[in-house]
Amino acid sequence: MKDIPITFKNVATFMMFVVMAAGFTTHYIYNINIFEGEPVEEIIEQKYSKKGLYLYPRFEIVVSNSDQPSRVTKEQFESIQIGDQISGIRRGETFLTIKDNQFEKRVSNPIFIFLYFGVFAYGGGLLREIKFIKGNQTLLNLLNRILRMLKAIVLATYISIGAYFVTMTATNAFNKLNKINQTEVIATLLDRDLLEIRTQRGASYTTYELFLGYQDQEGNDYVTKKAVTRPTYYKYAFKESMPLTYRNNNMYDTFVSVEGTDEVLPAYFNLYTIFMGLYIFSLLIMFKAWRNKKNNKKEPENIVDQHR
Repeated sequence: MKDIPITFKNVATFMMFVVMAAGFTTHYIYNINIFEGEPVEEIIEQKYSKKGLYLYPRFEIVVSNSDQPSRVTKEQFESIQIGDQISGIRRGETFLTIKDNQFEKRVSNPIFIFLYFGVFAYGGGLLREIKFIKGNQTLLNLLNRILRMLKAIVLATYISIGAYFVTMTATNAFNKLNKINQTEVIATLLDRDLLEIRTQRGASYTTYELFLGYQDQEGNDYVTKKAVTRPTYYKYAFKESMPLTYRNNNMYDTFVSVEGTDEVLPAYFNLYTIFMGLYIFSLLIMFKAWRNKKNNKKEPENIVDQHR
């Protein structure tokens, strides 16, 4: 990592990272801890699997006196029934299960790593510009080792998280195309859900989901909240049923049977696919930079060998 000159702009950037890291840490301690909140038991009013466009099936329940769904494990989902009680905590108007808490922690960990990396990277770069540090080789070497370790942790986290989502997306695409392992049924449209998310700058992102009821070949009933593209959502806006396929070895893994490219194309051009594309592009840039650095190290060695 390069030295960072002690300027107003660089110091302000460092302080921004410090404030963001401190604020997020405070929020995490206050809201994420499993012991925060009032322990309660609520009655399950609804349960369903949830399948997006790209990832694996998840499982949610709706309980009494809560303003949003709660996550449960697959094992819990299969063992509980509507009308059963489930333990959790209440935070305001929201009921949280242990699965909810685990999910929040998994999401928070990468944010922690990047924020504190920014703090130490900027702080370390500024410290290396201080005369006292520059003049003490022992302290300078220690600081460089710490920064290299932090860089390796952030890089490993970035690659592993991105690789996980790329692998899940590729697996889902393979399962969707593998018609041999699928059974087609006619699902009943139970409800629809359209959620539009707007940013402060006016941009918006909309998700389209259909509540579908279906049966497997043994006559067992299932309910899924299936994400679809905008054309598919409006295609079945006034219909009572639609074709649906599920994977034979996982009845919760569902796919909508589409009939035209207008239903398929929106799945390839949205925020998720843009982020995946940027991630893969960034890996190519990093690989190219690593290869150029490696080649630059070899060139002086070759020059020395030629003069021997």
